[in-house]
Amino acid sequence: MKKNFYILALLFSLLICDQLKAQHYQFSQFYAAPTYLNPAFTGANVCSRISVNYRNQWNTIPGGFTTYQVTADHSLKKLNSGIGLQFFNDRAGVGGLKTTQVNLLYAYDIRINKVYGARAGISFGGVQRSIDYSSLIFGDQIARGGSANTLDDISIQRRFYVDASAGGLFYNSTWWVGFAANHLTRPDQSLNGGTSTLPMEFKLHGGYKFVFDGDESNSSKKNPDRNNIIVTANYKKQAKYNQLDLGFYYSKNYLVMGVWYRGLPFFKPVPDYRNNDAVVFIVGLAVEKFRMGYSYDVTISKLTNANSGGTHEISIAYQFCDQKRKKKKNILISCPKF
Repeated sequence: MKKNFYILALLFSLLICDQLKAQHYQFSQFYAAPTYLNPAFTGANVCSRISVNYRNQWNTIPGGFTTYQVTADHSLKKLNSGIGLQFFNDRAGVGGLKTTQVNLLYAYDIRINKVYGARAGISFGGVQRSIDYSSLIFGDQIARGGSANTLDDISIQRRFYVDASAGGLFYNSTWWVGFAANHLTRPDQSLNGGTSTLPMEFKLHGGYKFVFDGDESNSSKKNPDRNNIIVTANYKKQAKYNQLDLGFYYSKNYLVMGVWYRGLPFFKPVPDYRNNDAVVFIVGLAVEKFRMGYSYDVTISKLTNANSGGTHEISIAYQFCDQKRKKKKNILISCPKF
């Protein structure tokens, strides 16, 4: 009972403290949520696409953290553009801290030559952040012998703000590099009457695809992705905190497997801060227009996997055309699908 009380207190302090500028949602399968990673990926699939992502983080901790995302994007080839619509719902902790977000997406594609291409994209939308104070116990309630009501000001239970992101990509058929900046509006997300400015988040990502069994043009329906390894990394920085995802994917026929490390143990922005989060295992199935992936995060921080229960994540995507029929006229980005 005492252990549960400390866990609840920790989660509550993480979620409403003004000194913590953001409890940011993320995906381990970030290439299965490409427009969230970088809006420049909007319409980069050369046809229409719908993707769904679900993340259940630290499910044995009271309250837990769950994130849903649904995205639809479409390529406007004649306009060298891509458009999209993105919906998020994130619930964090015992206080029911909920974030609901809807974004409009746009990207423009530049064909540099027959080998290289570049894209620039933007994301713009509205965010509603809310909390259920009735499920929380405040310090003054405990000090007053378990009073049913708190004396703190809990009149602000929701806040709406506008948010925006932008990004760019440079790529060819075997490698890519991208950059994105989130929270360009630096909105105030406070729910306790103070000021909590959401700092900008910066992302740098890229990778390289090694193919082992012939040229891409020789692939067949039985072996759509051939036999390849994709090595890739994703670096993120927000305020003085940062994170690095580093790993690889192996693809053989319809099966994709991957291993990731998340953390940056040699960088400590504050004393006693241990930037060593998780090892991620990914398995995916890619059958023609349909893709489905599952990943599990093994917690390697001081929280431990036994206490957190790890993290489960599922992604599903469907594209409405056959990319192979489009390859001769387009440079396809070789980034992973999960």
